[in-house]
Amino acid sequence: MIKASNFTSKELERFLALQRVSFEILENTAAALEGGETEREVARALVKRYRAAGAQSFFHLPVVLFGERAGLPGDWPVGKFFPRRRALADGDSVILDAAPIFDGYLVDTSYSFCLGRNDAHRTMMAHLADYRAGVLAAVNRGETFKAIADTVTRAMQAADYEPVHRKHPGQVLGHRAIKLRNMPIKPQFRGFDAMSLAWFRAKDMLATTRLGRRSPLWNALKASDHKPHDGLWLVEPHAGNGSVGAKWEDILVIDDGQARWLDEDPPHVRQWACIARGEPYGPNCG
Repeated sequence: MIKASNFTSKELERFLALQRVSFEILENTAAALEGGETEREVARALVKRYRAAGAQSFFHLPVVLFGERAGLPGDWPVGKFFPRRRALADGDSVILDAAPIFDGYLVDTSYSFCLGRNDAHRTMMAHLADYRAGVLAAVNRGETFKAIADTVTRAMQAADYEPVHRKHPGQVLGHRAIKLRNMPIKPQFRGFDAMSLAWFRAKDMLATTRLGRRSPLWNALKASDHKPHDGLWLVEPHAGNGSVGAKWEDILVIDDGQARWLDEDPPHVRQWACIARGEPYGPNCG
């Protein structure tokens, strides 16, 4: 019913193509923002655009976070990820996050930028670039998932950022990308695809109780205290500080213990290049 590793070259090509479709929708949506739109309006627009592109379901419904909400301040239960009537204003952080399922392929992507100028956001975005190379190198050294998650936490805290990915469901720095059997009926549960959610929960529970060996979640908990498992992993470091928040997310391929990024040129990589050149880093930069 669910495939989590040993993907064929054709399946990897399909994951890559669909990840690019998802990023294109997020980036184009970001480019159209002018200010005054609410999180709810943008989230509804994203659902329509993904459906038009062929998404039959969502691992989770699109997440839209504006301003201070992008930094996940204070306690952050799952319900706070659902969009609010919070309107976009100049200088606001923006996070658009979507996990569409196309023909059973689950991809999860995030796009961050700032509407207008905000130097604190620019600095945070530049800082997040460090983790793409750092996580890759740590996997290739054979460090455990837990150790890598702990290193990311310490690095963010040293930069005076809160590692708010620890407030994501499952406290995840990352989680598996999977391929589901394409079923005619796709039940939902509180905004999540019920089949994939049940699989994630069951696998993690078995790993946590040591009845299973492989959690689909990558975090700083005991179930992640092992060398990286082969498969596709959606890495999503997320920083917050006061009214500012930013993250990125794309697919890391681990094969026989060695890692590579599925796409070497996602939008956040182009944004970092624009920042390094002192240029604007908004949608379609570079």
